[in-house]
Order: sequence, then structure tokens, then C-alpha cells
Amino acid sequence: MLLKNRLFTPGPTPLLPAAQNAMAAFTSHHRPADFKALYTRVLADMKGFIGTSNDVLVIASSGTGVMEGSVSNLTSRGDRVLVLTAGKFGERWRDLAKAYGCTVDVLEKPYGETFSLDEVRIKLTPETRAVYVQATESSTGARHDVKGIAKLVRANGDDTLLIVDAITGLGTT
Repeated sequence: MLLKNRLFTPGPTPLLPAAQNAMAAFTSHHRPADFKALYTRVLADMKGFIGTSNDVLVIASSGTGVMEGSVSNLTSRGDRVLVLTAGKFGERWRDLAKAYGCTVDVLEKPYGETFSLDEVRIKLTPETRAVYVQATESSTGARHDVKGIAKLVRANGDDTLLIVDAITGLGTT
């Protein structure tokens, strides 16, 4: 009997043989014009997929690496941030913000639960520099109301950023 190994983690994702073959056939170097054209097309396609007219960044890193880069580049020591945590990766936002010296306000729910917009509104202050949240919490499958949270953050002022880890939630509705 042939047994297949299965990896039950958030990533890496198993690929269909057709996708594996397509990746194996791609041998372009990253400097020539054909790669630049491909990369430009991929970024444009990503804008359509995400539904944005803003710039899209593709970062070669783990999800945690991108989270850390977000905290270290978008906030400074002493900045007040709000972290919404209801699972493992929300906890990671909290830990990273603390490690980088932010003043961290935490709105915490039990694993698998989500936040009401009233709870978020109460925790936001005029001094809040950034709000960190997961689109979906891959440790439980909980999906947070990112659109509603975004409206609250916009209403909080132009200086407040919303940073969303969408590694498992991008493209879900």
C-alpha cells in the first residue's frame, strides 16, 4: 500500500503535480528583461486579486518575518499600538510589538472567538499609532471583521495604521 505523507500545518501548502511541473520548467534569472516583464505582470495581477490600486510588495520570507518587518518598519519604540489577539498569530503580533518596545494595548479573546466593533472602538485612542490583526486566525479558523475594523481605524485619524496579516485570509470573503 502506498502511503502519502500529509503535512497538517498552515504551510507549506501541497501543490498539484501540474503546478509542480510548471514551477520546475521556470528557469529565468531575476535580472533579464523577461523576468522583469513577468514580475510586473504578476504584481499587476496581484492588485486585481487583492482588489487594490495601491502598490503590492512580494517579500521572500516566512509569514513571521513579514510580521516582524511590519512592526520594525511601521512603528517605533514607545509608539502606542493596539493588538487584537484571538489565537496563536495574534499572540505573535503582541510579542513582536513588545519586543520592539511599543506600548501595547491588547484586546484579547479566547481562541476561536472574534471581536465586536464596539470592543475595538473602546480600545482605540487618539494616540494609537497602529492596529495589528489577523484577517483569519489560522490556528482556529476565526475570521475577523477587517472591513469594519478598517472603518474604525480610518475614523481614528490619518496617523493610525491598520496592519493585517492576511497570509491565510487574502482572497476570502
